[in-house]
Amino acid sequence: MLGVFARRALRAGMTSKYFSADGLTVKSEGNEMVYIDIDETGSLSPLHGDPATVARSARLAPDIQARNAELVTSEEGLRVRILGDLAAGEELMMWFDEGILAIVDMPFLTLKNIRGKKDYVCHDCEVQFERPNHLKVHLFLQCREFSPSAFWKRFHTKITSAYIPTTDRISAFRPYTDIVSVNSPISAPAHLEALAAEWGKSTNGHLCLYCGKIYSRKYGLKIHIRTHTGYKPLRCRYCLRAFGDPSNLNKHVRLHANEGGASGEHACPVCGKRLARRRDLLRHVRARHANVLSGTATSPCAVP
Repeated sequence: MLGVFARRALRAGMTSKYFSADGLTVKSEGNEMVYIDIDETGSLSPLHGDPATVARSARLAPDIQARNAELVTSEEGLRVRILGDLAAGEELMMWFDEGILAIVDMPFLTLKNIRGKKDYVCHDCEVQFERPNHLKVHLFLQCREFSPSAFWKRFHTKITSAYIPTTDRISAFRPYTDIVSVNSPISAPAHLEALAAEWGKSTNGHLCLYCGKIYSRKYGLKIHIRTHTGYKPLRCRYCLRAFGDPSNLNKHVRLHANEGGASGEHACPVCGKRLARRRDLLRHVRARHANVLSGTATSPCAVP
């Protein structure tokens, strides 16, 4: 099996030269280890081969914690970027940045795929995997057997056609009501959240079973899981907008407060009703106290 290794210590942030997606489909010369070093321009480069060799020969990281490099895209093309310092002889484990994941429509996992720690199951063929990215690649290949050439061929097709993800596929970022069967005994979103958080306990912290990200506190994982499920149990007391993250809700509430002064409210000078925003007060006065507008009212809510 191919693998990419650092010939000497390499620093985080180093990148390869740009290359096109066509370079990913070039057949490898053999099952040899590829060593990378820094060339005269300061770029990562294989000792033998073109810049795309770094990507197509690297093993794919089994989860987000194991990655130490990413394949990234820009207008200039593709390139590999090191995310953490590599020691001499250390293997490069690559995954993809968010832009590429969206373009190639890399599948997300849902609770249909996650049965517990080290237990990830394909919902189509029931094949089991111990690591989440291995299942994602399996789904990406539509249950076909993995090989580097098969993977990069499909990857090339997706990225060169600028594939746009459809809304009808199973995705962890769709609303939770679309993911869970109505007959499921754990269909309540709070139950889903609690179950995913419980399964995520590990010796290193609290692991997200959807993407592999680790949090030091269970609370952090709980809030993070909502970005996958779409669960938003929190409501703004002024406008009832829904939120999943309390910090985002607090920022939103402060916007209301800034509009309404220190108290966060505007009082109607006619009836005394208090409203969160000035425009809500204007609307209230027009609807309830139209006669005041043409009278002698001198309140801040009077419309010029």
